[in-house]
Amino acid sequence: MIYENPAKGMFIIWVTWTDGKTTTSNIIHHIINQNLGRTALITTALIKMGDETFPNQYKMTSLDPFQLRKTIQLAKDVGCTYLILEVASHAIHQRRFEWIDFDMAVLTNITPEHLDYHKTFENYVATKKQLFLDVMKSKKWGKIAILPKDDDNGRKWIDELYFDKMLSYSVTTSSMVKAEDIDLQYNHTNFTINYLGKETNISVDLPWVYNVYNTLAWIASGLVLWVEQEKIAESLKSFAWVVGRMEPVEHKGVRYFVDFAHTPNALKAALSYIDAIKWDGRCILVFWAPGNRDRYKRPEMGKIAHQLSDIMIITDDDPDTEPRLRIIQEIAKGVSRELWDTYMILPERELALQMAVEIAKPGDIVLLAGKWHEHIQLTNFGKRPRSDKQKLEEILAKLP
Repeated sequence: MIYENPAKGMFIIWVTWTDGKTTTSNIIHHIINQNLGRTALITTALIKMGDETFPNQYKMTSLDPFQLRKTIQLAKDVGCTYLILEVASHAIHQRRFEWIDFDMAVLTNITPEHLDYHKTFENYVATKKQLFLDVMKSKKWGKIAILPKDDDNGRKWIDELYFDKMLSYSVTTSSMVKAEDIDLQYNHTNFTINYLGKETNISVDLPWVYNVYNTLAWIASGLVLWVEQEKIAESLKSFAWVVGRMEPVEHKGVRYFVDFAHTPNALKAALSYIDAIKWDGRCILVFWAPGNRDRYKRPEMGKIAHQLSDIMIITDDDPDTEPRLRIIQEIAKGVSRELWDTYMILPERELALQMAVEIAKPGDIVLLAGKWHEHIQLTNFGKRPRSDKQKLEEILAKLP
């Protein structure tokens, strides 16, 4: 079947940044779907059409053109009038979305990633900026940008880009949407938003300051679309935890978190949050890095891991066609020799999870950092089914 342009007539929101795309996309979907009309969402982890959720089985943030057209047509057929797309830098650079006229672009942060593809951080930033330039060139009326004032590039683009509507948001600096009186709890966050002099109390079941930024991005998105502050605050009360994003599991006094942290910045943010809440316990980290991409960040992640965790276990991600042990060795290069007695190498993921559970004591926190939401692993021997969540639950169920 041929799909011409199923996105025509829909309000299209383009979401991009290095860390936090999926959380922010889900929150924007939640607010718009509850307050403005049935909304579709396509992210790395899942696809939503109104209130229905489906796993993204393609292992791609940005679907190939045929699958994307097919998915958008299905969303349109069930009555979706808004569409939120999580967009990867590869897709922007390869011009996969030229057939879509976007209404709105949202950014939270830009930190180094995909430099194996883009070669330099400057090229990576320029690719992200192209997204906003494409929205500015859209044939639609009333084009919108949501930009972070605490991010160097976001702050710069606020002065450089011209949209019909633009909202800035921040935690630390003056902006149009500002978070104040932030109260970080173990499993939720309270803060006040100040918009045009009006203050509204916000409570959301997402931990740590990292998610304050994600939340602000979608609050700004709702405000610019004329959703009232009180309705946004009410919608947030029913927002469910995003699968694989600091997702908590607690068992016999040990707290487990699973997070998609697969960049140095995201890993540092997750470990910093755990450091703030672990009290007298230890932080046990199980982490990995994928094959055939971003080799530069492997020792950097090893360095961050040994600085911010008490015990770390290095294991497999998706080695794909790259030798699995080479990936692990490059991660280990970032580990100081003085800390060699605080880390282990267990390439087989199931054994790494088993070890983390066995050595954890009441009061400890275990972080599983990587691609929590995926159900397929690309190994040196081909694809195989995998679910870290299911495996962790199986291991915990067998404990005495």
